[in-house]
Amino acid sequence: MKKVLLLLVVVLAVFTLASCKEDAKTLQMLWWSDGTEGDVMQTLLDDYLEETGITIELVPVAYNDYEARLATMVSGGEAPALARVTEGHLNNFKANILSLEGVYTTSGFTNLFYNADGDVISLPMDITANGMFVNTTLLDKYDVNYPELGDDVWTWAEFETEMLKLEAGMGVGDDDVAAPGVFDHQGHRNMTLLYQNGVKVWETPYTASNLKSAAAVEVIQQIRDWYDEGFLAPETYSTLNSANLFKTGQYGFHLSGNWNVSGYATGITTFDWAVVPMPYFENRATILGGKSLAAFANTGLEDEAKDFIAWMAEGTQHDAYTGGVPYLTPRLGATVNYGDFADQYAVFLDEIANTNAIYVQDWLNQVMIPGMYPLINDLFMDNADPTQTLSPLELLTALETDLKAAAPTS
Repeated sequence: MKKVLLLLVVVLAVFTLASCKEDAKTLQMLWWSDGTEGDVMQTLLDDYLEETGITIELVPVAYNDYEARLATMVSGGEAPALARVTEGHLNNFKANILSLEGVYTTSGFTNLFYNADGDVISLPMDITANGMFVNTTLLDKYDVNYPELGDDVWTWAEFETEMLKLEAGMGVGDDDVAAPGVFDHQGHRNMTLLYQNGVKVWETPYTASNLKSAAAVEVIQQIRDWYDEGFLAPETYSTLNSANLFKTGQYGFHLSGNWNVSGYATGITTFDWAVVPMPYFENRATILGGKSLAAFANTGLEDEAKDFIAWMAEGTQHDAYTGGVPYLTPRLGATVNYGDFADQYAVFLDEIANTNAIYVQDWLNQVMIPGMYPLINDLFMDNADPTQTLSPLELLTALETDLKAAAPTS
């Protein structure tokens, strides 16, 4: 009798396990990586599977294709349960993103994003800032000086004078200098220079702007001159991946963002590099941004997606992510050990500390404009085009018109 009962227990256990496997749900999480973020998140997803039995599949998509892919999935009724998102994505897809009110303690985070009802709609995962990377091996080879944290911060004119020494290495062999430096092709990296020249984009959102001011025109003209003179690499706009260009070792500097710290640490083995204070025109400034985690509507997995976000908001998991990547953390009171990257992150933190709050708020107004990113991307791509016939003022005038037309009305 005992053997029969034991057999029944075993059989029931087998059927129970099989039933659980059949009922197990798999959520998709759309994702892009600039460095090691995907690997770090996958480790956390493995932990979540072990704790809950729920599988979350990471679906990697190249950043340049990301928004189009997400739009196609949403419009086709196949939205992912979860997605990594920027402020631009949150704004452009907010009608399809779930409210996270009550899902986690929002007072414990900064850089929150809200919908029209005032509900938080994402979990902030990191804060980003623009900054300057330099190839110290190449700069030392050509006796190029560069400032370090704690030194007097250079103007763009001083920076250009030193970096032009690299022209001596252009066209001298297989390992020569391709150009003194590269800027990322994304417009919001270039927009940093507007703030550094004292330009607040919106005097009154979204009716009066300073985009046609002399200070704004001066910046756009300067960037155009840098491309025309070969100071900046035009390949930026053919490859759309300046990080890969910088990794070749043929460029002295790269204007980009702090997410490249981890990517460069694992992807650069042939030369030494560092993060240095960004040059400026009139004042120091950077642009703050960040990535978040959002849950999408009409997937049939809304509750499961919210449960995962609640889990990720816990200090243990959240700090494991930002510390593992590592990125600047938006979790208030968190202590993140940046380890080998502490020196680089100290420079980015210094950039943030030296950015006037009026520019931070101005950029928040800017990202509220649907489709804003492609508009500013086009301006800077056109400005770098040697066949461009429109003047910097004409380009800025067109941008102002387009931004006002796309801006929210309430």
